Amino acid sequence: MGFLCLQDVTYSYANNNLIVDAVSIELEKGKFHSLLGKSGCGKTTLLKLAAGLLTPDTGSIQLQGEAIKPSEKIGFVFQAPTLLEWKTVIENILLPVSLKRKVTIEDFEKAESLLALMGLTHLKKEYPTRLSGGQQSRVSIARALIQTPSMLLLDEPFSALDAITREELQVDLLGLCELHQMTVLFVTHDISEAVYMSDRIAVMDKGRIVYDLDVVLQERHTDLRYSQAFNNLCLQIRIAINGGQR
Repeated sequence: MGFLCLQDVTYSYANNNLIVDAVSIELEKGKFHSLLGKSGCGKTTLLKLAAGLLTPDTGSIQLQGEAIKPSEKIGFVFQAPTLLEWKTVIENILLPVSLKRKVTIEDFEKAESLLALMGLTHLKKEYPTRLSGGQQSRVSIARALIQTPSMLLLDEPFSALDAITREELQVDLLGLCELHQMTVLFVTHDISEAVYMSDRIAVMDKGRIVYDLDVVLQERHTDLRYSQAFNNLCLQIRIAINGGQR
């Protein structure tokens, strides 16, 4: 059994519009999994189901053999950073802790460690409105990691950023996930982003998983993005998203 297992999961909105249609997927522990597909295919809904934020109509979702529910074991990074403008960077990072209990010295030390890993130590007392989009995204990721989740779910967190900043954040995120040995489910529209970051990629269409692929590449580095092997994988995914058409 995988680390996270979805078995025959379906989900419909109130008007009986079927969004997720009998999806079965297993996430291997410590691996980076990406989910791609055209807008409206159901990938964000599937991500929310995997987080326990939605309850499936049918089927089962288990995390380490137990029925899924929202918990500190699961970190979620939304498409928009959703930072509180009246709190400083370090206060935003510590927010999940402060909502549950009194923040300790150990919590502050952990937050500062995450800031250092994200290259944001010098901004810890700044407010979100004074940060760039990339810096806000880094704070959002650090906030999701403050409780050391065993699984991290991300919904297109870099979609609004420029290409260079996206690439920098991809490298940062991969380093953090490797450091903490996290299992990741990452939703994106960007094929090259998914290929660069992932151990495994699944493609959705009309609520179903229609294609999946193990990504076998050399060590991730900038030059890899321009290699023939990398471009071949991108083409495979593009064809799958287009229903088998080039």
